[in-house]
Amino acid sequence: MTRTPEARLWHAILAHALHDAARGKDAGWLGSPDFEAVCTLAGLDPQAVAERFDPERFRRLMQAA
Repeated sequence: MTRTPEARLWHAILAHALHDAARGKDAGWLGSPDFEAVCTLAGLDPQAVAERFDPERFRRLMQAA
């Protein structure tokens, strides 16, 4: 699937926000209308993203990178 430049931008924004949430910054953002908008603009299902987000696993992945 080819992603548009806009979708790639929204993916980057989502990744940054999830990184912040994994670090305890504004964890309440997940599930908010803004979260849902960012996921939708990135072409992702907000409910699926929220269900699969594991802050501990995300932190470990970020440390390994």
